[in-house]
Amino acid sequence: MAGRIETLIRSNRLRLALATGMAALGLWAFAPYVTSEVGGEAYVNAPIIRMASPIPGIVAADLPPPGTAIAATRTARLVTARILDTGPLAALKGQQAALISARDLARRQIAEIETADARLASRSARFGRAASARLAATTAAAREALAGCQAEAAEAALQRERVEVLAQQRFATFTQRDRVRAVASAAQFRCAALGDQADALAIETKAAGHGLYLAGAAMDAPYGDQQRDRLLLRRQELENVVADADSRLAQLAIQVAAETERLARASAFDAQLPAGTVVWSQPAPKGTTVAPGASLIELADCNRRYVEVALPERRMEAIMPGTRVAVRLIGSDAWLNGQVASTVGAAARRDGAMLAANPDKAARDLSVLVSLPPPASLARRCDVGRLAEVRFPRW
Repeated sequence: MAGRIETLIRSNRLRLALATGMAALGLWAFAPYVTSEVGGEAYVNAPIIRMASPIPGIVAADLPPPGTAIAATRTARLVTARILDTGPLAALKGQQAALISARDLARRQIAEIETADARLASRSARFGRAASARLAATTAAAREALAGCQAEAAEAALQRERVEVLAQQRFATFTQRDRVRAVASAAQFRCAALGDQADALAIETKAAGHGLYLAGAAMDAPYGDQQRDRLLLRRQELENVVADADSRLAQLAIQVAAETERLARASAFDAQLPAGTVVWSQPAPKGTTVAPGASLIELADCNRRYVEVALPERRMEAIMPGTRVAVRLIGSDAWLNGQVASTVGAAARRDGAMLAANPDKAARDLSVLVSLPPPASLARRCDVGRLAEVRFPRW
């Protein structure tokens, strides 16, 4: 058995196979560095979302602590106000109450005016009917008196003719003749006056049919209609009061809503914590008093995480935005597909105040930012600060 093993070991075929395998293993291990360029120092980074307080108040006690993963968008109360000035809102509501009271009073007065107007309208209608009936009766009496006068005038005319004949025959004196003439003339004038009076009554009756009453020559409308005219003017004034109150109440409603919204914003600061973020730091401790503009909480945006790679400056022309690269986090066997987002020159000015990770960078290094897909889990703070291996295509 030992001889066979020794013969196998001394076999040229085995030695050739072993040498070929070791050479293939070396080529396989060295192939990635031939086909692609491996970046130097690389680490995962993410932008910071900083939330500041817009109002003075006290930091909420249930503020999420650093390291909390925000898997779904939710609203959290960050600051609670200490003292609120509700004076302007109370003044606006006082104006509302006064306007509502004035408007309701005007509406009640309008209702009372409408009741009085209906009563006066009924009274005027009854007056019109009574006045028309009285005028009709007076007109009939005037025409009857005219008919009687005309009969008397006809009799006086016959009497005058007979006396004229007797006076010509010397059976009547001239004095009797003159008296009879005067009686006949008086009868004619009286009949003419009664005719004019009947015509005047006919005119008044016709005018009354159109609502005009000419008796007394003082007013063309009865007292009820005159009162209705005054009530109409008063109702128009009250309607203007109601319309003005409604307009001002509409404006006050807008102002009250705006003031209520302002007080709601001033009473507390509720912010939406976006999904896919991790609470990175909490500059303001819970329960402390903060002023407007004070930083409350900082979130690392894991949806926009990227790998920052340091490369020699001579590679500036070869690395173009949009280039596909392979990224592997140190300690993991999985390779991620990344894409070059931008390149930053070695001497370019850089502000790392809004970044989760900000290590020192050599003065001669080129910074390449490679975007990564969102992480499957937020448990490890999106792997921010974790070192990575990045392979760039060489050709």
